[in-house]
Amino acid sequence: MKLLGRGQDPAFWTGLKDKKEFERYIRELERYWENTGKSFEISILPYSKWKLFWDTGDRGEYEHVYFARRRFIEHALPLSLIYPEERVYIDKLSDVVFAILDEYTWCLPAHQGQRDKNDNSRVDLFASETAFHLAIIYTLLGDRLDPLIRDRIRVEIDRRIFDTITSCESYGWWETGSTNWTAVCTGSVGCAMMLMRPDLMDEIMEERLLRAMDGFISGFAEDGVCTEGCGYWGYGVSYYVYFADMIKTFTEGRVDLFRGEKMRAIATFPQKMFLSGNAAVSFADGNRTLDYLFAVMHRLKDEYPGDVLIYSPELGSFDGGCGRLEMRLYGAIWLSEDYYNNPADSSASFEEYAPNAMWLTKRTVKYGFAAKAGHNAEMHNHNDVGSFIFAKGGRQLLMDIGSGTYTRQYFSKERYSIFEPSSRSHSVPVIDGEYQFVGKDAAASDVVYEKGRFSMDLAGAYPTGAVKSVKRTFTMDDDKVVMTDLYDMTREATIVERIVTLVKPEVKEDGVVLVGDCRLSWSGDATLKVNTEECAGGTCYLLDFTLNAGENEFKVVME
Repeated sequence: MKLLGRGQDPAFWTGLKDKKEFERYIRELERYWENTGKSFEISILPYSKWKLFWDTGDRGEYEHVYFARRRFIEHALPLSLIYPEERVYIDKLSDVVFAILDEYTWCLPAHQGQRDKNDNSRVDLFASETAFHLAIIYTLLGDRLDPLIRDRIRVEIDRRIFDTITSCESYGWWETGSTNWTAVCTGSVGCAMMLMRPDLMDEIMEERLLRAMDGFISGFAEDGVCTEGCGYWGYGVSYYVYFADMIKTFTEGRVDLFRGEKMRAIATFPQKMFLSGNAAVSFADGNRTLDYLFAVMHRLKDEYPGDVLIYSPELGSFDGGCGRLEMRLYGAIWLSEDYYNNPADSSASFEEYAPNAMWLTKRTVKYGFAAKAGHNAEMHNHNDVGSFIFAKGGRQLLMDIGSGTYTRQYFSKERYSIFEPSSRSHSVPVIDGEYQFVGKDAAASDVVYEKGRFSMDLAGAYPTGAVKSVKRTFTMDDDKVVMTDLYDMTREATIVERIVTLVKPEVKEDGVVLVGDCRLSWSGDATLKVNTEECAGGTCYLLDFTLNAGENEFKVVME
């Protein structure tokens, strides 16, 4: 039973050299090898780096070394399959695998939960992924690996992962959750188990894994939007798809997790997030640009051919970040030459509204636009009710900065004192000096969408009693977007209309600001001041329009 499909056929890998669709794939592997892999040295992971997370909140020093090892195997494994005659790839791969097997824990310090107790069999995102990586290496290289390496892989996956999972009825919150953690951990553990220990996949274990994956899908509303952000869609859904594909083969079709209209809606989410070129929706902890993953999108296109759009390969990627071997391997295994050579038009106009998430996305030949209502208790939440993005010429111009730098503080009660997740970094009003607050009660109300028009009341997202309502309305034409804010005040208060960009603005004659290719004009009695703040994206320019006393309406035109 070939659980990795054509990936288990050696001729498939050696044959890639003769196919033009895989030229980029091989070029990326060889570039990594020349620039990094050939001279790669295995750095140690000392205790002093491991404990930095607790001492200072820093994640980077430890994770840099940890992920460098995994990026090496991500590239060295396919190279060893494409060029089996070149012993150098498998020799260095064996060294790095040996080092990974020696790691105190496969769990990141940020996920360890405690500092002082010896606990090196915790199963987090990266421990489960590591088990999956090693199970793939074990399966695809077989006897080309030395017996000791093979035996150590079996023993360490058993000890660190399978023994931990099988010794309990349910492993912690992620097994009963609905976030990307649920899909990644469940998918990685389940796939590693099917590859390495199929004897453990009894009726009880299958039921546990399927129940967990049902929980992951339950985290999506019927509109298929991932409010964690586009990147987290790619992360979680990828591991769902790996697992769905493998268990369908493992059970000879008895279990088919691709069925259902909700999964069909989830599969079409990424294509609606591209606004202009690869400039994309970056709400929550997202990125301002997006590359679709060849692996997951080509596989989903197989399941939903009439619904899923595959854009130009220039907008696609084999790299899922953090040394994710699966994303690169499946990027080859599932790549369709037909989809690759016959892409959909990524500049085609569309307008989509997701009523559950309350996200609006629109693309025309002139611009791309996104706006959200929602609430401030979403996964990877930012306080951003009413925020919007205007993109043109392949980049965001009026923007949602997206994710900040991940530290201990970023995921603590200090989160909203940090610029990026707070409403300070979003294009939303500042009312009487107060920003939006966090929580499900901080929500938009009176949300109405009809084609070309999206409106909401933002007042509920602010702690102040200075306003009864803040009616924000977006009117969208083919060549411009008009935003109008109308205030119903309970008392005199200072209103600052904020628009955020990382592009240095050029203030022209009264009423016009140029932000890159975007011409921004406003009406209403307001005074503009451009403030700056440093953020993860660089220098952030805050276009702050202070409404003069007695003014209750502000209008801005983006074109």
